[in-house]
Amino acid sequence: MAKDPDIKRRMDRVEEIIDQLDADEVSLEDGRELYDEGQELLAEIREQLQDGDGEVIEIE
Repeated sequence: MAKDPDIKRRMDRVEEIIDQLDADEVSLEDGRELYDEGQELLAEIREQLQDGDGEVIEIE
């Protein structure tokens, strides 16, 4: 089983972004930037998972 620290790092950042947005402590502009960053990270994660050709990776 392969390990991919990049996916883990991206997932951790997405969770941080969600926490920030849930806290309602960011401005509208900052919120939009965080949202865009999160969408980009999720797209990268999806791409890596699709390119895995069925390979199972371990995320710790």
